[in-house]
Amino acid sequence: MKINIAYCPDDKYMNQTIVSIISALENNINNEVEIIILYSKLTEESINKLKSVENKYSNMKLRLLEVEENAFKSLPLSHWVTIQAWFRILIPDLCKDLEKVLYLDCDTLILGNLSELFNTNLTNCYFAGVKDVWGVNKYVKRLNMKSPVYVNSGMLLFNCEYCRKEKFFDKIIDFAKNNSKIIEFCDQDSINKVADENKIVLNPKYNLMDTWWRGGYYEFEGEEEIEYLHAKEAPIIAHLTGPKPAFKGCGNKFKDEWWKYAQKSLIYEELKKDYEESKEPSNKVAFYKKIFSIKNEYKGKTKTKVLTLLGIKIKLK
Repeated sequence: MKINIAYCPDDKYMNQTIVSIISALENNINNEVEIIILYSKLTEESINKLKSVENKYSNMKLRLLEVEENAFKSLPLSHWVTIQAWFRILIPDLCKDLEKVLYLDCDTLILGNLSELFNTNLTNCYFAGVKDVWGVNKYVKRLNMKSPVYVNSGMLLFNCEYCRKEKFFDKIIDFAKNNSKIIEFCDQDSINKVADENKIVLNPKYNLMDTWWRGGYYEFEGEEEIEYLHAKEAPIIAHLTGPKPAFKGCGNKFKDEWWKYAQKSLIYEELKKDYEESKEPSNKVAFYKKIFSIKNEYKGKTKTKVLTLLGIKIKLK
């Protein structure tokens, strides 16, 4: 089976992308895997890293697609992401020969065979994705969506033919330009609003987000909670949100798995050096925060607001 996987990295995230690619290849050894890279500025070193993986794995084919940034410079951009985050909406138009493409964020880890996912029926839908772990009701209301499900855009299985037919790219650009005041998560908000009811909602095992860095906080209840907790035990795709395994301080349950695949790469020594030179996260609390602060604390699906006043903590659910 042929599987097409797209990433949109810059040089900073290239090493994480390499590890994600290797995990996909190792767990899909009997599939032909085409890796599609959408980029605007990559050094020769980064491109050579990608080619070294292609040379090592006989089941990999590399496709490099250069993107012009100017098309996105007038669009809203969240402060924690780069302009490359917008590139994913170009995938269907730049891959006219493909029916389906799986987009993945650079901080993903593929832990199983992708054949079943790739066989998902996407008739009359823009894509298939996984519901986000928190804030969904708030985001749906803010965007005035008809669907009650807001998906995380770190993994999207695009129906390229339908996206091209329905002019998905043009609709997203139009929404983003005309609604910049209500957009918080730039491309992700725009993708959710435009797709709205024309999407497939997948099992969380295909974009498992372990929120360890927020005390494991999530907002699933009932059957959704059971499904999420089951997915945590054996995900097909783990999305390593929060601090990354490449640096000290990561508490993700899949960090050892990440290093297992990193060890299979030609950049392992570079990754190991970067890790050793990274700093442990600081646990120091600024003096003024000891006097007064308001912050959220998370535990499982419970969020508590903590008010600190003159060193006294008051917790409010």
